Amino acid sequence: MSPNIILLEARLRKELFQLDNLENELKALAKIKELKVESVRLRAYASILHDFYSGIEKMFINIAREIDEAVPKAEGWHRQLLEQMTLDIPSKRPAVVDVNLAAQLQQYLSFRHRFRNLYGFELDWARMEGLVKNMGATLKNVKNSIEDLLVILQSVI
Repeated sequence: MSPNIILLEARLRKELFQLDNLENELKALAKIKELKVESVRLRAYASILHDFYSGIEKMFINIAREIDEAVPKAEGWHRQLLEQMTLDIPSKRPAVVDVNLAAQLQQYLSFRHRFRNLYGFELDWARMEGLVKNMGATLKNVKNSIEDLLVILQSVI
């Protein structure tokens, strides 16, 4: 296996480990009954959702840099990067995520953008609830996709 692929695998596994930790934080937060101040709870959930997509995006950036040798830089690069991960790039790699998973991830990307551009008191549970409830299943799908990619990369190199 080439040194770049070994390094990429280590980076991806590190991010998967961090995403597992984030999911554990989310589960712990859901169990806290004594957290009465709803705005604090909303801010905590929002921060976890923000970090969730940021961790996934770090993996995508590493894949784009090390395998595709092209990381989008233009305006709208976050969306372009997600779309790039749905592409099958002949002689480089298969699609990292399918279009269904990309559509799920687009919701987390959109939330992250919103989170970065509003005040915490503007958070709305109705807009976050589905993301919070689906984060575990989405993480499982991301992990499966990354593991599938790593198996293919190991067999090629």
